Amino acid sequence: MRGPKRILVYNAGPLCPAIGMNQVRVINQLKALSKDHEIDFFFLSGKKKADVQTFSKLKPYCKRIIIIRTVTRSIFYRLLKKLFFTRLLKFISYPEEWFSLSNSITARQIAKEINRNKYDFIISHYWQASGFLRYLTGDAVKFVDTHYLVEENLELYQAGSYNHLEYRGIGSILQKEMTLQNRVFSFADGFIVNSVIQKEILVKKYPEKKTLYVPNGQDLQHFFQSPPLSNENDINFLFYGSLSNQFNEKALKRLLNSIFPSLREKLPEAAMFIMGSNPPGWLIKRAEGNSYLKITGYIEDPCSIFYRCCACILPLESGSGFRGRVVELMAGGVPVIGTSNALKSINIEHGMNGFIADSDEDIVKYSVLMANDHELRQKIVRNGRDLVKTHFSLESTFGRLSEYFLNIRK
Repeated sequence: MRGPKRILVYNAGPLCPAIGMNQVRVINQLKALSKDHEIDFFFLSGKKKADVQTFSKLKPYCKRIIIIRTVTRSIFYRLLKKLFFTRLLKFISYPEEWFSLSNSITARQIAKEINRNKYDFIISHYWQASGFLRYLTGDAVKFVDTHYLVEENLELYQAGSYNHLEYRGIGSILQKEMTLQNRVFSFADGFIVNSVIQKEILVKKYPEKKTLYVPNGQDLQHFFQSPPLSNENDINFLFYGSLSNQFNEKALKRLLNSIFPSLREKLPEAAMFIMGSNPPGWLIKRAEGNSYLKITGYIEDPCSIFYRCCACILPLESGSGFRGRVVELMAGGVPVIGTSNALKSINIEHGMNGFIADSDEDIVKYSVLMANDHELRQKIVRNGRDLVKTHFSLESTFGRLSEYFLNIRK
């Protein structure tokens, strides 16, 4: 019948501290769905502090929160993984995340916990963590929230975007991932995706299954209240994203080795803030003694850096999925200059609410423009805020997902 439903949301780990946009997506999905539905949240255990923080943060939105402890989350397993499993799996070109999260022992344990209850809908995040779907009983409608698709990474691999990786078995692993992803999707009744590209792929591949396009909705009110550049004389630029991510690291090296030196030739006073969790050792060492490189690490309130920057530069060449940090930047009043890969999921209109530039020369050109043309920068900020308010608020994304479930008759 039409009305509130009983929904289980599953994630393969704690959501706090929310240092990644994948975690932010799940948190905001839970918040939005809880306004209209009865929500249970199950997740695999992580570090004790993270488990406790996650339970405390999400308790107001969930009827039940169950932390599932499996052998692959134990200290003993992590030690074996470090000493042996990681190298073995790489040697045989087998996806490590699938092995850890969806092996038959772990998958059966998760399914056993879920099967004790009756749900109208089940949402499982990431295909690698959704192997338990094959062991579920009951008539719940099962959705996989994909976050990304292997097809996207295969396309990037074939275009040479993984050539920077030392490990040469990535092609074999991607092919194995495709086989495993297809297997998981055969047990799902539908999909929730965060990009139009993913929707097009899945609608063509599985026309009989429901595919819902739900971008990463965010609570943007705090970002909208952040003032744009506080000092027009500041010539600070920004790179923003998880610094342990291999694709962000590749983009950062391109930025520091090629783009930023050229930018400083034109703007000698320019400085670069690099904000994100887990900065690698090489980056910290490079910043030593360089007053124009400012490594902040993870910052709870990114707006404390946003208002000091005239633009954010994102020269990503690889990686897939939705760029949620770009939404935060635009809501926070920071013009974004990025490659097609970095901005293709955000509906950027070049020159109106951001800049799409794939060559180093064009990235430098638009960066200089944002530093010097204050009137144009203000226009980009206004239009950018209008865009994300219309398309990426909680109400316009997960609110519509909640409405979809309300209108389903079961």
